[in-house]
Amino acid sequence: MEMIWIWLAVVAISLIVEFLTWDLTSIWFAVSGLVALILSAFEGINWIWQLGVFIVLSALLLIFVRQICRKMLFKTDEKTNVEAFAGKRTKLITAIGTNENFGTLKFNGIIWNALSEDNKEIPADSEVEVVKVDGNKMIVKQVSEQKNEQNEHDIKLEEKEEIKEEQVQENLEPNNEEKGDK
Repeated sequence: MEMIWIWLAVVAISLIVEFLTWDLTSIWFAVSGLVALILSAFEGINWIWQLGVFIVLSALLLIFVRQICRKMLFKTDEKTNVEAFAGKRTKLITAIGTNENFGTLKFNGIIWNALSEDNKEIPADSEVEVVKVDGNKMIVKQVSEQKNEQNEHDIKLEEKEEIKEEQVQENLEPNNEEKGDK
């Protein structure tokens, strides 16, 4: 009858430790302790048999069931390695043609072969978005034409501003010909 209290204590302590750690380790000792507790309720089963069942069942549960449960409960959706490239943008180095004609792009310092997602031509220096990585090539799609046109417009505005600044600089500097004429 005293073994009932020992197994009850094992179950309680194992559950407390499991609730504190959430590591799926102690829970298996609690399950095994519960089986041993049930066995201790029968008069004819010796404490050595109870201990043997506890040890063997704990080991089996810990080795086999823990891994399965960890995979099911602690799934991570975090993208790793090349999966994390999807959605990132870069520029093409060489154009992508139709019919599996590769282009090239530089991404994170590495030159990659690139294919168009929809098998369309994409000119060199176009901004593209990585859709996925397939082996040693990146499948890309061109960033919308409207965005590219806006970028070109912004670049032209910047060039115009630079030209205006150069003209202002030229007007502020005295002209060498005028000095020579005077």
